[in-house]
Parts: sequence; structure tokens; C-alpha cells
Amino acid sequence: MKWIVNIAAACFITIALNAQAATSVQKAAAEIDALLEVHWQSQGVKGNAPISDEVFVRRVYLDLAGRIPTSAEALCFLQSTKTDRRAALIDALLNQESYVSNFYNFWADVLRYKSQYVNRAGVIEAAYGKFIRDSLRSNKPYDQFVREMLSAKGFAWDNGAIGYYHRDPEMPLDNMALTARIFLGTRMECAQCHDHPFDKWKQTEFYRLAAYTYGNKSINEPFESFRNASRAREQSIRADFEREKAASSDSGRAAEQHKNERLNEMDIRKLINVVRSCVGHLFSPVGLNRNVESKLKLPHDFKEADGKPFDVMKPAALMGAAAEVASDQDPAEVLARWTTSPTNSRFTMVIVNRLWKRMFGVALIEPLDQIRDETTAMVPALEEYLEKLMVEQRYDMRAFLAVIANTKSYQAAVAHEEYSRDRKYDFQGPLLRRMTAEQMWDSMIALASYEPDARDLSREQREERRINVSKMAFEAYLNFDGEKLLEMARAGAKTESELEGRETILREAVVAAKRNGDKAKSAELNKQLDVISRERGEFLVRDFILPILTNLAQKKAGKDAVPIVDNNYAMNGNPRVLPTETWRKIYVSGYGPAPKNTEQLAADAATTKQRMLDLATRLGIPENVRPSFLAYCNKSNGEWFRASELESPAPRGHFLRTMGQSDRDFVENASHSASIPQALLLMNNEILSERGFLSLYSPLMMSIKQSETPAAKLDAAYLAVLSRKPTTEEKAIWNKAASTSASAVEDLLYALLNSKQFIFIQ
Repeated sequence: MKWIVNIAAACFITIALNAQAATSVQKAAAEIDALLEVHWQSQGVKGNAPISDEVFVRRVYLDLAGRIPTSAEALCFLQSTKTDRRAALIDALLNQESYVSNFYNFWADVLRYKSQYVNRAGVIEAAYGKFIRDSLRSNKPYDQFVREMLSAKGFAWDNGAIGYYHRDPEMPLDNMALTARIFLGTRMECAQCHDHPFDKWKQTEFYRLAAYTYGNKSINEPFESFRNASRAREQSIRADFEREKAASSDSGRAAEQHKNERLNEMDIRKLINVVRSCVGHLFSPVGLNRNVESKLKLPHDFKEADGKPFDVMKPAALMGAAAEVASDQDPAEVLARWTTSPTNSRFTMVIVNRLWKRMFGVALIEPLDQIRDETTAMVPALEEYLEKLMVEQRYDMRAFLAVIANTKSYQAAVAHEEYSRDRKYDFQGPLLRRMTAEQMWDSMIALASYEPDARDLSREQREERRINVSKMAFEAYLNFDGEKLLEMARAGAKTESELEGRETILREAVVAAKRNGDKAKSAELNKQLDVISRERGEFLVRDFILPILTNLAQKKAGKDAVPIVDNNYAMNGNPRVLPTETWRKIYVSGYGPAPKNTEQLAADAATTKQRMLDLATRLGIPENVRPSFLAYCNKSNGEWFRASELESPAPRGHFLRTMGQSDRDFVENASHSASIPQALLLMNNEILSERGFLSLYSPLMMSIKQSETPAAKLDAAYLAVLSRKPTTEEKAIWNKAASTSASAVEDLLYALLNSKQFIFIQ
């Protein structure tokens, strides 16, 4: 285990805790422990026994970093002789990228964040995901985080927070019901249709709350100048008609015919379809506007006594201080300020309980999203103190988590009994919990990758480029003359009409060939249809995209400027997506970083390779096996990313989904129940194979391989998987198995990874 010791020495906890901050954290933690002691005495119970350093290091990594510690990280902590090593580790974890990754998964589940939708550009989704990550990375105060989402409007490239409202596009009532649930801890879904049967909320109260954001509208296209030019042209045609009619000698019959011919040519639907076909889904949608003039009315079937159908509902707050909207105010901004105000006790109550539950497995108020006036916390004095602490800390989530993690109660042994809502929990220690799907996957990554917390920079660059391409295309149309675009659309409509005519003939021929069972003829005709699709794409690129982009480039950088073609971008070969792919292949200055050339890409690859060579040197990898080691590193660095770096949620069939990851359709919809498919997956999946961390070159197997004795190999396996040494009984079982099996190490790892000790957070 020499190589682990060397790495551990390099990662030794050297962070010097700020004395004042550390004192504040310890004082608050001691206050929590004192309040719990008083509660335990009143209930006739005692706190659970303190946990060992081995249990602590694994628990705090899973709760704060979202994964088990690597062998080096565990050894780093366990070999430390510092008296404040636990506090120092807590502080270190809260300031690392692993915290961002872990709590990104947490908020993605709460906010139902999805990174992909069918027939949408994903521009808002990419910007929203970045907003969540950046907010966590910068430790944005929770009240500001929520306020920015609830008041959001504008374009995705300027304000990713608009993704909160775009999670429920064109469904303002559903969105408001979820807003009340997530941030105020109250369930109002029933009040959408009638007065709440189990709570005090009236249907009119729900509608008044929803009125704050009823004016939210998507921004889907930048074609206003085109539409204005079309309307002006239509008005001109009608004015010409009136003049021709007045001067006619046939009662205006010829003038009428002339007008109709010109209007048919000006069919706005036909022309706008030509313009839209240039951009595909790049604008579907890209922003959020707010029409403050929109009025929310009670539904036609309203039957309660405090109103009548179609009554206009003015915005009004649910509880606490009034939140009236002045004539010059944005109603959503008023809602955001009211919701996140420190005087709104429900707002503070909910986030306190969310974070407490994240660390203890159960909230002080259960369920935390069905709070009522009569709801009482299981430890009222502690609830009151935590709410006060959150306000004093200015909604600093990291500072709040640091306090919880430093309490004796958090650092006590887990309770093994299952929590039931029909009884109170006394918080003598956290509940015994299964890892979440994300924690399990990320722990596997820690065994397979030498850089377990690495960000997928390629994904980040792709998403940034996706945002910038849509911004570039949007502003290209905004900067283009509407009259000129109208003329281009009229010419394009004629070309499109000719192409459609040819397509119609070919499609009829395809149907006939299929009826006759002539597969060869059908295939040949489909190839001809592809040729027409390519012709359509090429004419749109030539007659629309390139002129529009050239105009933008010249407005941005001067009359001689031209768009830059990214020759390293691999275009989708499908001719039907040629226009959209062309936008992605072309760059205009000012819309994100310029595409890298071949030399720059080669330099990046060389830097990555050198980093891995330096790692090989530190690990003492012999020269003759370095190519194999580098091949493994390239695979792990390209494939084994943490859950936060993958599509959200993961596709069906992925490890994460099988292990219970939320589908993001409902708030906190993850499953924590065991199943047979999960058991089978833990025994048969790629990451748990010779392609994954059972490879000779994985961190896990390297630690075992370089251990000199069977006892040292056993220690290395337990340290990597369970963050501790084996017991005497476990050593005896190993010695017996090792003497009778040629694959004892692999068998041991399979057994450990499928044990309850690995799957549960102790």
C-alpha cells in the first residue's frame, strides 16, 4: 500500500480553519446537542454511542461529498493526529467540487430538473442546469437562489433561472402548486379544483397566489420584424386594391382578382414555415417573458361560496405579510420577495428540515411538504433554534450543513429501527439509510477513476455551445432587415413548392412499390427523397443561413467580417438536419469561445496525456505497462463520470435508474427500495468488471496488487470499499477462502460490494 501512503501524504488535511468561523460552528453545534440532551431527558432516552473515525469518514463523505472516500482520502484522515481533524474534514468537503456534485443531484430531484425534452432545443435546460451548479459552486445563499428562480425572466443565455418556470411550460397553475410545495411546505394541488378538503386553503386563495405568475409566456422566435414587414405588405396590397377599385370600370372585379393573387402569394403561414425550417428547434423555446396585463379568472365551473365563475383574481399572499402588487411592479418579483423573506417562517422552516433530513434521514417535521398551522416539530425547541440559526447565517447552506455535521448527535451511531410517521423520532443519531442511486454510482466511480470528482468539460463545452448557437441564430434574425427577409421567404416559398411537388410524386411511387413488394424500387425511391431533402437543406443554407450570418458578423466586427467555419465539428449526416447542423458548425465572433483548431485540440490531448503520465510516475507504474495504464485512464476519464455529469435523469436501463434514481416527473421521486434487478445489477454490470474497477489498472485493483502480503491485500480491499480494516473474524474467512480459490480477490470484492455494509450509510 506504499502508493496509497504517498498519495495520502499529498492530500493530507492542511486546510486551516478560520478560528472565528470554527468557533461559531462549534458553538452552534454544541447548542443543538444541548437542546437534544434536554429533549432526551424529557423522553427518558439517551443519545447513541459516538462513532469511530472509520465510520465517520465514510458517513461524512457520503452525506457531503456524495460518495465513499478513496483509499488515499480515508487513509489521509485516519492517519491524522490533529484534534480537529473531523471539523477540518467537514470544512474541506463543503468547499470541494464533490459537494457541488452531490447537492446538484439533491436539487435536481427536488426541482424535477430534466436535461432533455423531445422536440426542444435544450437551450433553457442547459442554462438552467448551469445555473443550479454555479449557484452551489459559488455558495449562493438559499434565499437568493430561490428568489432568482421565482422572479426569473429574459433569455436563457442571460438568465438560466428561467428554467424553473419552463419546467412546466404553459401550465402556470401546476407550477404554482409545486412552488408552494417545494418552498413553503404546503400541498395545494387539491385547491386548484375546489376548496382543500384536508387543509384550510380555499380555491380562491390558490388562484390569487397563481395570479402572480400567470403572465409567464415563452419566447419562441425572433421573427417580429418579418411579421411586421408581412403585415405592412398586406396593408399595402389592400390599399392598392382600394385605389384600383376606385379607378376601375368593372366594379373592381379585376382589382379583386389582383388583390387575391397577391395575398395568396403573401400567405404568412407558408412564408413563416419557410423561415422556421432554417432553424429547426433552435428556438423552442429560448426565453421567458411576462405579460403583466394577463388576468387569471376563476374557472367556468367554480362552485364555492366566495366567488363566481370568471371572477378576476388579483395576486395575494397566502400567509404572513401582505404582498400587494403596485402598478409599476412585476408580480413575480413581488412573489419572490414575499416567499423568501426571513419573516416568512414557512420558507425557513422548509429549508431547515430539508437539510436536516439530508443528514439524519428524517426531518424534524414529517412530512416536510405537508405543513399545517397545527403541525408541531418532533423537537420544537430545536426547530425554533435551527430556523433562527438559518436566518442568522443568511441562508448559507454550507454553513448550516457544517453545524449539523459537527454535532455529537450526527456523529453518533445510527438507529437501526425503521422510522414510522405514526411515532416521534428522538434523533439520538441518524437513521440507518440506503445509499441513493447517485451515491452508489458515484462510489463506484471512486473505485474506478483516479479523478472521481472530475467535471465533464466536454459536456460543459457542448452545452455552452448549444446556448451560444441559439443566441447567435436568434440575434442574427433580430439584426436582419424584415423587408429583405420577406423577399427571401417569397423566393424560398417558390423553391419549396417545387421541391414539395417532386416529393409528392416520389412518395406516391414509394407507396406503389411497397404494394407491389418491390423492395429494390422502394429503396431507390427513398434515396431520391433523401436527395430532395439535401437540396432543400442546401438552398436554405445558401439563401437564408449564410446571408443572415454574414450580416450578423459584419454588424459585430465590420463590413469585411465573415462567419468562421468549425472544420472539427462532425456534422450529422442526415440531410434533413443540414440547416440546424450548419448553424452549429459556423461561429460568429462574440458568441462564446472560438472553435479550436487542430493544433489546439492536439495540444489539449497532449496536456491530458502528460497529466496521466505524471500520475503513472507518482504511482510507480513500470514503463512496460504504461500504455495499458494510459488506455485504462483514457477509458475511465471518458466514460466514468459522476451522476451529476450525466443526462438528468439517466436513460432507462442505466445503472442509476435501476438503482432508483428519480424520473424527475414528481418532486423527490427517487425510490429507496431494494429489488431483484438491483441485486442482479450489482453482480453483473460493466463498471464491476475487468473493463471497470476490476481492471488491473483501476485505483481499487492497484491498491490490492501493490500490497505485498495477503494480509495487506485484504486490508487494501476493506479500506477501499468500507473505509476500515477487516475484523479478526473477517480475516479468518478470507484466509480460508484465499487458500482454496484462484480468484479469491475478485470474489472478495464481489462479496463486499454486495454486502449491506457497502449499500447502507452507517
